[in-house]
Amino acid sequence: MTTISAIERQKAQVAKLDKSKFKYGLTVGAAFVRGIRMIGYKHTGTAMDELLDNAFEAGASVAHVAFGFENKSAKKPSHLAVLDNGAGMIPEMIRVAVLWGGTDRENNRTGIGRFGYGLPSSCMSQGRRFEVYSKVQGGEWNMCAIDLDDIEEGKYSTDGGDIIVPPAVPTKLPAFVETELTEHFPGGKLDQGTIVVMSKLDNITWTTANSLQDNLLRHFGVTYHKLRANFDIWVNGARCEPIDPLFLTPGYRWHDLDADRAQALDPLVIEVKDRETRQPLGKLTVRFSYMPITFASVDKRGKAQNKNQNPRWSVMKEYNGFIISRMGRVIDIVRSSPITTFVNYDRYIKIEIDFDAELDEEFNVPTNKQRVDVSDRIWEILEEHGLGKALEQLRKKFREEKAQHASDTDTNEGEQRPSELAMEKTSKLSPRISPEVAAKRTREGQRRLDQEIEKRAKETGKSPNDVRRDLEAEFASRPYRVAKRAVPGGNFFEVEQIGGTKVLWINTATRFFNDVYAGPDTTPALRFALEVMLFSIGDRILDAQDELRATYSYEVPEWSKKLEVALGLLQSGVSSTTQDDVDHQSATDETGLDEMREAAE
Repeated sequence: MTTISAIERQKAQVAKLDKSKFKYGLTVGAAFVRGIRMIGYKHTGTAMDELLDNAFEAGASVAHVAFGFENKSAKKPSHLAVLDNGAGMIPEMIRVAVLWGGTDRENNRTGIGRFGYGLPSSCMSQGRRFEVYSKVQGGEWNMCAIDLDDIEEGKYSTDGGDIIVPPAVPTKLPAFVETELTEHFPGGKLDQGTIVVMSKLDNITWTTANSLQDNLLRHFGVTYHKLRANFDIWVNGARCEPIDPLFLTPGYRWHDLDADRAQALDPLVIEVKDRETRQPLGKLTVRFSYMPITFASVDKRGKAQNKNQNPRWSVMKEYNGFIISRMGRVIDIVRSSPITTFVNYDRYIKIEIDFDAELDEEFNVPTNKQRVDVSDRIWEILEEHGLGKALEQLRKKFREEKAQHASDTDTNEGEQRPSELAMEKTSKLSPRISPEVAAKRTREGQRRLDQEIEKRAKETGKSPNDVRRDLEAEFASRPYRVAKRAVPGGNFFEVEQIGGTKVLWINTATRFFNDVYAGPDTTPALRFALEVMLFSIGDRILDAQDELRATYSYEVPEWSKKLEVALGLLQSGVSSTTQDDVDHQSATDETGLDEMREAAE
């Protein structure tokens, strides 16, 4: 662009303003409205949060989101409305409420809203026109409208160039709103309240009524789950059930979807003090939950993927990170912080940080309440109170459970494992042992069987005879058997003769089990191969003469110690490299990273 053309364009704009008798107010009306339409709401649900916030602040006990359609066959709403039974507004206040900054709660720290930008910004972000209807107790309905097309055509402009919002005027309600009142409100009317109608919709995230309804129900269910004691929400005639994203609240949606339950850790309540005076400013409340590996699966034997994902999955995926809420209202999800960066497997861990409005400056909450920018000071306070350590404990628990589940689901319950079958067939190729060795092995097997019966009887409270029958059924006709047990500090594996069965014990309290045998990249085929290798070593130990067995009794613990240390060092190197990759990719293309991780899962 040449300098001359730029100057000419500037002259044309100034001439246009002069012709309209523009008085150089702080904003240029139509351009301001067009620009603020791009204020940055994540989706239609987060835009409509602003209207529900207003309803809650007005003391409403119920708010309905209604869909209006141009005709009965239309699948996409042409109008959206939010109806509430709050205090309502006098006509003069309706006119103020449609303005940017038009609020009677400027900078109030006792509620959700502070600046008065929410109503006009959210409405204009979804469509080019909105209308506000309101009435107080004993009054009549009055309405004020803002229409971007009318602003651009000069219908709101005075001879002096000012853009003036017309006064609210008495009016009737739109037909679809009257229908909503008739079907869902006592007596088919509102004695007081406010109705906001959005039309000329051109930026709705979910375009069909069904998808819009489903997504709004889920979003509102999470966003307002802590504020639902005296505030009910409905969407297109369906009640919005509260959803605790930590899945800890009985009675809330999907809490008791099946037998799996989220587990709570002790919460943290932290008082934040003023840097200078050391007087209390506000408090942070931190909740933790842990979900078992099967929590999001329909068939508990398989991963939560594709058709095997239950309804909890969508919430777990969307709210993966530090869930930040302000005075009980969920605002944002922080996935990367000085404490950690969340990855896909962290979906089974939930941490919610709720803060008082007095701490707004520490969280840098913008006017549209769409995100937070947590200060370094807050992260330092959270770290000092053990947030990072708690997260690592939860991650460790998940890794161990995931490894256990992976190895448990390689074969169906009671089915012989391929490794067991392979060892049974190859045993026929082994050289015959002397009668003395065979008798000794039989005696040893019986002794270990008796010990195992006694041990299990004490653990379970069953009679020795019942335990014997259980073990005989477990080991029946199976010369080889893979089993697991946790022995902290013990050998990474052991092979014992129990009755007529050689049992390969794999120690689940070792790095070998968690990082190798049941690690995230270990396939069932590789697991079976590891079992065959350990069985083969164990066979030689059992068949060895006394002197050689004594050597093995010393060597196997030494192998285990060295393997534990070496795998720890190996895992540290792999983890740091992986984390660097995650940090880099997260900063450049979070969406692409999620897709790659999904594929890996």
